[in-house]
Amino acid sequence: MSRPEVRSALLQYPLAGKRCWLEFNRPVDAIIANELRYVPAAMARAERAANAGHWVVGMVSYDAGPAFDDAVRAARVKRVPLVSFGVFDSPVRSAGPSVSGGYEVGPWLPNRSRPAYLTSVRTIRELIAAGETYQVNFSVRLRSPFDGDPLGLFGDLVRAQSAGHSAFLDMGDRAVCSASPELFVHKDGDQLTSRPMKGTIGRHPDPEWDALAALHLTRSEKDLAENTMIVDMVRNDLGRIADTGSVRVSALHSIETYPTLHTMTSTVEAESAAGPAEIFSAMFPAASITGAPKVRTTEIIEALEGDGRGIYTGAVGAIAPDGTMEFNIAIRTVWVDRCRGVAEYGVGGGVVWDSDPAEELREVEHKSRVLSRARSDFRLLETMSWTPAGGTHLRERHLDRLAHSSDHFNFNLDLPLVRHLMDGVDRDSPCLLRLLSSADGSVELEVHDAPDFGLTPWSVPLDVEPVQSEHEFLFHKTTLREVYDAARSRFPDSPDVLLWNERGDLTETTTGNLVVELDGLLVTPPVSCGLLPGTQRAHLLASGEITERSLTRADLERCTGTWMINSVRGWIPIEIVQDAVAASTTLEAP
Repeated sequence: MSRPEVRSALLQYPLAGKRCWLEFNRPVDAIIANELRYVPAAMARAERAANAGHWVVGMVSYDAGPAFDDAVRAARVKRVPLVSFGVFDSPVRSAGPSVSGGYEVGPWLPNRSRPAYLTSVRTIRELIAAGETYQVNFSVRLRSPFDGDPLGLFGDLVRAQSAGHSAFLDMGDRAVCSASPELFVHKDGDQLTSRPMKGTIGRHPDPEWDALAALHLTRSEKDLAENTMIVDMVRNDLGRIADTGSVRVSALHSIETYPTLHTMTSTVEAESAAGPAEIFSAMFPAASITGAPKVRTTEIIEALEGDGRGIYTGAVGAIAPDGTMEFNIAIRTVWVDRCRGVAEYGVGGGVVWDSDPAEELREVEHKSRVLSRARSDFRLLETMSWTPAGGTHLRERHLDRLAHSSDHFNFNLDLPLVRHLMDGVDRDSPCLLRLLSSADGSVELEVHDAPDFGLTPWSVPLDVEPVQSEHEFLFHKTTLREVYDAARSRFPDSPDVLLWNERGDLTETTTGNLVVELDGLLVTPPVSCGLLPGTQRAHLLASGEITERSLTRADLERCTGTWMINSVRGWIPIEIVQDAVAASTTLEAP
């Protein structure tokens, strides 16, 4: 494994009052610290290099925290440097990350189970009750196999997140892909600005519900209290280096909206002549990603999280030769280890006394949605059955769904071309059509022999992990199937898996919609539970053969029949196994 030096970088930076993309290549020096005792010297070198007329671009790992304050605790990820900066003569302006750069990722799997996460949140609440802490930013790591170009992943993250503090670091066989929306610190002359982010709620696919979600965040006593607590901590941190009386809150409880969530931010400013090394000593690690009080809370984080955070919740940014400086807080950030073929994404949230463990887990899942959004290569998909006598089964329902999804994802769709391709199918026997529609309007129609599905009942396990009912990809049929693939990976020997949501409602299987016979009626869960609006399901609802009703595990105990339905396979009887044992799905830390 090569030295973790920054070989090139691409980041957003403010120049002349406007944010722009800057690209850095051909470093003239590298500054690296792999041990805590070398971190202060590395920061001092970085400051001297900038004062000498160079740009200094790179990262400070969360695990470097004890180097700035020896009372702070942090576990260590050995393969992630504590500090790594590249020293550059000058950047060139860039249009930002391109669409090029192919890569592959698998399902993102957590480093701890749902029960373990909930237990940790309950433990934190007990520590709060005992007076040990007031707030703990507790996090987990998601890991995925990775192959390809990390710059491609970075570009997809940026487009998915639409954040203003994004940065990419090429470190040879390692890379940092940060699409962070959170500002750790900006320095311009003697003006310091920090914009902590605390308080989050997921976006909803329905515009009216989405507006209500944002309104709820503005009125959430829990989120307002959390944000205020962190603002006070940032004021205190800045006060350690600020001119007397200069610390002020210029914006309190502002709402920012991103493609996957709404979040609450506040802006704290101060006047100080301190340089980068002194600023980091006063403020790092950031208040919003530790908790209150900071020192004791870092001890709790170290004990409960187990794994070190590495770059997650550290800082990525640049020091400019003109004296300006800007670093993000490395959230919405993926660390790529190319040697090991693994990518890691940290995600967490603030836990306070009145936190609901299930809601905290839901927040973590909201913040992970960017990983699903971050795939520019996904395509819309329609799978249809075709016969010589009847043509395409439920053709117009399939095309209506395709058009709706195209509008949602802003895909170009050439419906006349789609119809032309479908009209051209000419076979002597039944077949399967697989229609793939890309964002640029290109369409591919695959024709396959119709398989024999049979009528033998399937034994289908109930998944051990819930889906999030607001996850946008549940409502659209695409080639991006991480949710379904993750469920199937937990039960690799089963033909299908039954899913349920965070409220305990049954939703669908990984291959079709669910129908159960209950009280003499055939019922299916409503789409609002978080499931694909299947074309066969829509047809049966319109004809009155089935009706909608929320279903729970208890309903499985008293129903008199269960089926998986879709437009290709029809009705497949299934037998639900409620206590199936899932296979292990953990990945070793990179």
